Amino acid sequence: MRNGTEGSGGTRRRHRRRLAGALAVLLATLAPGPAPASAAEPACQPGTDLTPKLAADGRLARIEAEAAKVPNGEGRFWRVEKDGLPPSYLFGTMHLSDPRILARPPAVEAALGAAKTVVIETLDVLDQGKSDLLVLAHPELMMLPAGKSLDDYLSPEEKRESDALFAKAGTPYAAVRTLQPWFTAMGVMLPGCEAARAAAGAHPLDIALALDAKAAGKVLVGLESSLEQLQAMASMDMELQVANLLSILRVKDTIPDLFETLTDFYLAGRIGAIGPLSEIATETPDSPQASGAAYAQFEQRIVTDRNRRMAERLAPQLAAGGVLVAVGALHLPGEEGLVELLRRAGYRVTRAD
Repeated sequence: MRNGTEGSGGTRRRHRRRLAGALAVLLATLAPGPAPASAAEPACQPGTDLTPKLAADGRLARIEAEAAKVPNGEGRFWRVEKDGLPPSYLFGTMHLSDPRILARPPAVEAALGAAKTVVIETLDVLDQGKSDLLVLAHPELMMLPAGKSLDDYLSPEEKRESDALFAKAGTPYAAVRTLQPWFTAMGVMLPGCEAARAAAGAHPLDIALALDAKAAGKVLVGLESSLEQLQAMASMDMELQVANLLSILRVKDTIPDLFETLTDFYLAGRIGAIGPLSEIATETPDSPQASGAAYAQFEQRIVTDRNRRMAERLAPQLAAGGVLVAVGALHLPGEEGLVELLRRAGYRVTRAD
């Protein structure tokens, strides 16, 4: 049974928000990988922009206040320069196939046309067979330890609630009971419209851009392997994994609206507001809690550590200039985001959108 972590009421509420807020982090930082379990027949029910509702009840002001604290939180397209080199560009993506997201801005198209090299998070996403083999070769990254099931990490009350929530979500509990909770959560949180587009063969932005670059004869470079990404996810504390899954199940009905609003924020370049939006818009009084240490571990391994690894591996590419880098948008802002890390490496990084 999972043990809760006690703390002050304010601390508990803050961590509850962060659990559902992890959805946005996953959405904007992890390249598409192996397909998690989800409903058999995804139904496309477009969401409604939450901004008017959030403005009316005061939550939008809170979101904007939090976003204002994020360094480099405005803008999804950046110019990267150093004397003597052709300019390079940094493009923050969302790993979705929404046609509005796939419609790349003219400035990005121009940068793609001029680039000698295009860098994405991982080239593994271009080879579905490789992703399938990865699942077979490393089941421990997506499966619970032998002899364990999700039941072992839930209290009796949580088990009863999760049974009802899985049924409501159209996800058979038997299909996910031995999967790691992070992997199940990735499937549960995927909006029906996105799942339907994926089933029809639509590519998310990163893959579409990479395929266009390949067709144009560009050099393609990946910053990570899918194995490294899966290892980062599987390393999350089980307490946080379970609490995050329960939080997402509880707000399942609002996910289409949340994704619609996230898409609007992304297209407007309000990248620093994506995290606060996901946290504050999905608040529920009964969300499970996870310790501050567990969530700090999540941020460190899924965002900060990967940002540093990306910046390090970008060095030889940027040293030649003429590069277009396309990675999840939430890798860009923040004190440890790529914009700031590249500045520390001696580059001038300025908005290009």
